[in-house]
Amino acid sequence: MATITTQNATAVANRMADAAAAFLDALEPEQHEKASLDFDDLDERTSWAYFPRMTKGLSLLDMDARQQKLAHQLIAAALSLHAYAKVTTVMACESLVTLMEEGRLDQFRDPRRYFLAVFGQPGAERWGWRFEGHHVVLNFTLSGEVVSPTPLFIGAQPAEVTHGHTTVLRPCGEEEDAARELLRSLDADRRRQAIICEAAPPDFVLMNAPQVPETALPGEIDAPPILANIVAEARGMPVEQREALRFERERPRGVPASAMDAAQRKLLLELIAVYVQRLPEPLASIEGEKIERAGMDGVHFAWAGDTGRRRPHYYRLQGPSFLVEYDNTQNDANHLHSVWRDPSRDFGGDLLRKHLRRDH
Repeated sequence: MATITTQNATAVANRMADAAAAFLDALEPEQHEKASLDFDDLDERTSWAYFPRMTKGLSLLDMDARQQKLAHQLIAAALSLHAYAKVTTVMACESLVTLMEEGRLDQFRDPRRYFLAVFGQPGAERWGWRFEGHHVVLNFTLSGEVVSPTPLFIGAQPAEVTHGHTTVLRPCGEEEDAARELLRSLDADRRRQAIICEAAPPDFVLMNAPQVPETALPGEIDAPPILANIVAEARGMPVEQREALRFERERPRGVPASAMDAAQRKLLLELIAVYVQRLPEPLASIEGEKIERAGMDGVHFAWAGDTGRRRPHYYRLQGPSFLVEYDNTQNDANHLHSVWRDPSRDFGGDLLRKHLRRDH
């Protein structure tokens, strides 16, 4: 018998399938050809980027008003209300970036320069979709009531706009504030363990790697030419700093939850919830339960860089079943990246393995 949680998860999956089907049905043939891609094209389906690029899919620029609304219905079906608000705010910020980049008039920065691709037939045994553009990347893979929602990226440029003492705009403020509160709560010994490096990397250590590797140093992940300067900066860091920032799946850096007191563990859970609750209920509860079953004691919190506001900083949350990377280092620490990943479930990895076992 299906549980209430499973029934509700099925309802969410069905909403996504209905929204994706309605979107595809509203397209002209040439638009449909761009938006509908083969699920078994693994190279394309696992390709993702949080920087501006031309990618496969249909851009909002190439949709009429009704088609754009249907695209947004799919996006909203996959996110909590506050996460959808973040996403639409981040997209709108492309107009601010245009001003910051001295008013370039091409389409490189545009709130509609975001691409939607549907992989496979919505509602089929296996299907998925991707929404991608500057600082927003959503990847969902579905099989029945099972939903793999990773990688899920939300960034912000600018990260903050102020007027005097008033904050006008700060779409990803809780991602920073919750981590700072946890860091401040640590005593001297735990704080020394948590701060793994005095310098922050110029970007994620794993950047947009299609799969989470066993280990990686800053600047080691292959990146396109548009990120050449960032990669060079990461590779130019002192050897001891790069090594301190190394990602290892089997040896997480930072302070473990097992070394935290009850109040600190509560703050850690609240920080994790910032990322889990980007998903709608009950998907958020399902993800939270997976983390608890995998074991909270093994979750590590690591910080790098300055501890002061508006100074370059980075943190990493790493547990048995998930990985979060966050950085705010570029543009005078006013350019934020944050991503939620599950190494075993990125792009539906667990679903694919189940089907492979079934087929063989």
